[in-house]
Amino acid sequence: MQTESLSSREALSPRYAKKRWNDFLSQDKNGVLHVEGVSVEQLARKYGTPHFLLIEREIRERLRNFKQAFPYPKLRPQFACKVNSNLEIIRLAKEEGFELDASSVGEIILGLLADYKPSQITFTNLYKSYQDIAFAAMIGVQAITADSMEELEKIAFVGEKLGLKINLFLRLNPLIDLGNYTTRYQQYGIPYPEAKKAVDYAMKHRHLELTGFHFHGSYITNPNVYILAAQKMLKMVRYATDKGAKIKYLDLGGGFPVNDDSHPQYGKSYDLEQGGKKIVEAVQRLLKKYNLPEPYLIFEPGKYIVGNAQLALMKVVAKKSMGKNDILITNGSVYNLVADKFISNARYPLLPANKMKQPRTEKYRVTGCTCDCIDVFSKNEKMPVLQKDDFIMIMDCGAYSEVFASNFNSLKRAPIVLVSPDGTTKLVRRRDRYAEMFAPQLDALKMADPNELKFFYNLHRINIEKIWNDTPELEKLKKPIKAILQSLQKTATFKA
Repeated sequence: MQTESLSSREALSPRYAKKRWNDFLSQDKNGVLHVEGVSVEQLARKYGTPHFLLIEREIRERLRNFKQAFPYPKLRPQFACKVNSNLEIIRLAKEEGFELDASSVGEIILGLLADYKPSQITFTNLYKSYQDIAFAAMIGVQAITADSMEELEKIAFVGEKLGLKINLFLRLNPLIDLGNYTTRYQQYGIPYPEAKKAVDYAMKHRHLELTGFHFHGSYITNPNVYILAAQKMLKMVRYATDKGAKIKYLDLGGGFPVNDDSHPQYGKSYDLEQGGKKIVEAVQRLLKKYNLPEPYLIFEPGKYIVGNAQLALMKVVAKKSMGKNDILITNGSVYNLVADKFISNARYPLLPANKMKQPRTEKYRVTGCTCDCIDVFSKNEKMPVLQKDDFIMIMDCGAYSEVFASNFNSLKRAPIVLVSPDGTTKLVRRRDRYAEMFAPQLDALKMADPNELKFFYNLHRINIEKIWNDTPELEKLKKPIKAILQSLQKTATFKA
């Protein structure tokens, strides 16, 4: 895609600028937002709206910065792909030297499709079916994590039935408290008082190979949490080592700071470089204290990697003035762009993408296009005067937004476009098709003729603007429409 010259672009207006966006956002003399030098108007023409934009530069820099923040000789970071499982992101993580934290068989398969070796993937969640465990064991993942005593017994059973010795991590809940942070109400991991029982069980079972311990983390705003967790985990490593285990891995999980203000908890955070150094020094002190060899140290960043690296572009389609309450209707939806807003009360910065030079003089209720009263991006958003066909950019929506997206109102989920530092763009997820959306029902009920659905699909995807003033093309289109309507009238239960 053609980018404008550097001389024609300028930094964002101070009223909208955030330091975290400076590397990839700019604007032109008319106040039109540019992403890596590509204007939002060009992006809208090529890919339609709404769509997501992935910033390659931001993803790579975050991956590299994370590794540099932890000066540990045997660091093995894993990308927690649950936060944004697009194959292109997974591929970029691999290129930058990250392994993969998978929370389902589906995510394991995504990792394999992105050319990860099974030994570079760990399988960690709260519930795994026998089939899930067998799949992961047979392909040879790095480890399967047992989240409970019940699951530990299930993994052992599968290993026995398959005749395999399964590499195992024990996920522990260390029951720690620090300030407002606590793991006492978290559902993750074997409660610490049962940890020795779990170790003893694993060591006695000939189809289990205990190789590591795991801590979940979750929204951690103080690096001392990792240190408290490491202290308890390494104490258990010492216990397992004395029982004869060869512990290779210490996995301290995720929950790292995100550079944005979209979530109430993110505002209170710490510098990752300073925190990483502090955590590594503490781990090394604890290893000496318990007389343990250096294990591979695993962390599982997710939000930190992609939180700021994804944007969403949508268009204003209507403006309604209701006294003091002016409403902007967009062609996007909270349901398929930032559905995590419903769950975590996240707040996303909105930019007037084609009016970046104009001050925020108005207050709007910015809503989505679905027939639901809670489809609201912002209830009191300060913006310039906006009209139909103006663009709004949703910022910092890289973590959980796309994976939480739904087809509410049977709307198609938005495509994803990767933008490279040189302004090259690439579609990395196309817009949904109705055949895919309806397939689970059609396959079960056998109600519709596939050709009928194909006709509807093709009819809807015609370039209406191209043929609008082309009479021959319109006449050509009318013939199959007339035929299908006649067919529908014959077969419909209800007739006008």
